[in-house]
Amino acid sequence: MEARHKRYHIFTKCIRCVLILTILLWFKSSASRAETTATLQEGVEYVKLRLYPQAADAFKSILSQQPTNVDALFQLANVYKLQDELELAIETFNKIFPAVADLKNAPAKARIYGLTHLALAEIYCKQSQLDIAEQHAKEAVQNAPTDADTHYRLGYIYTHQAKFDEALAAFKRTLSRKPDFPEVHEWLGLIALMQNEPEQAVAHYQTVIKKKPYVQSAYYNLAKAYRLLGNIPAATEQLKLFHQMKTYYDRTYALESALTEDPTNTTLRSELAEVHLEHKHISAAIATYQTLIRLNPDRTIGYDKLARLYMNLNAPQHAIPLFHKILELNPDTLEAHVRLGWLYTQSKTFDKAEAHLQAAIEKMPNLSLAYHGLAEIYTQQGQLQKAIDTYRHITKIEPDDNDAWKALNKLKRLKQESQTTR
Repeated sequence: MEARHKRYHIFTKCIRCVLILTILLWFKSSASRAETTATLQEGVEYVKLRLYPQAADAFKSILSQQPTNVDALFQLANVYKLQDELELAIETFNKIFPAVADLKNAPAKARIYGLTHLALAEIYCKQSQLDIAEQHAKEAVQNAPTDADTHYRLGYIYTHQAKFDEALAAFKRTLSRKPDFPEVHEWLGLIALMQNEPEQAVAHYQTVIKKKPYVQSAYYNLAKAYRLLGNIPAATEQLKLFHQMKTYYDRTYALESALTEDPTNTTLRSELAEVHLEHKHISAAIATYQTLIRLNPDRTIGYDKLARLYMNLNAPQHAIPLFHKILELNPDTLEAHVRLGWLYTQSKTFDKAEAHLQAAIEKMPNLSLAYHGLAEIYTQQGQLQKAIDTYRHITKIEPDDNDAWKALNKLKRLKQESQTTR
């Protein structure tokens, strides 16, 4: 009985050890997965910022421990593709096929195959190896038939092979899966021009310009289509727009090329955003400032420029947090207080508006702009005497401030009229 009890005790002790070991291994595996995910996300962020060497290092660090990690392989291959290291990209993409060969989830396996073949098709297109690109594109379509990009790539290849019927069919399938695909209309316009169908070309290029107004080639080809139709004034106008867009493209391309060599250069990135704004490409300007912030999170320049842009766009909900971030980084930033005062006044959040303007005045006692803001708050709240007193103070520190004198005289009359009618 004692021996049996002893064996039972040993057995339960072993079970506890196994359970503890299992739990420890689970935690270790879980921690490893979390670490891998974090490194992968870090690498993807580097790619977005075009910090390709850092991105490659992040993905390689995962692959050093997990050589068949499909996500890391795909991302690393994509980095090589973006850097035009095409042979390395091909080699890395090809490693994905054996890595997913034993995957049990058939739909996931097919999608990975599809995206990998699609990437290889793009690379072989870059290398002008269209026959190889076509085979990969067909494999991509077969494995990921619901993905519009696979059909688009096949249509792109057929167009370059002058197989226009096949291209038209592929582009039709693309649009059935993704109707908002401007690049398809660009190629359909080109096919229409080559088949001497200028009216169809006009329709397609107008669609491209409507969806992506910064594609310079669309204006040039639209001008060509109008010329074929005998509409010379319209052709001349489109050529004028083409030259404007070409100037814009050349400037942005030069700046982006310089930023590839020096991605953290704040002056170049600010200039790039200004060029986008000059041509009213607002989304590109916002994206550029957001990149500036991600690359320089501890500097106020990106937050300030983006906040001002949002102010100009009448988007206070986006501007306000950015100005607060500026004050968090540098509490002595006077202008952020003034702008927050104005923004909060616009939303009639008068207590916050007054607090920021008073903070600005505390830092610069003779800042007339802040006093104007306070006077406006008091006026909107119906506190006429406080507004009058504030405008009087402005006229003392800025005797030539005509706006203050006009507002002061107007408020005096209003107060006098209100007292008379009582």
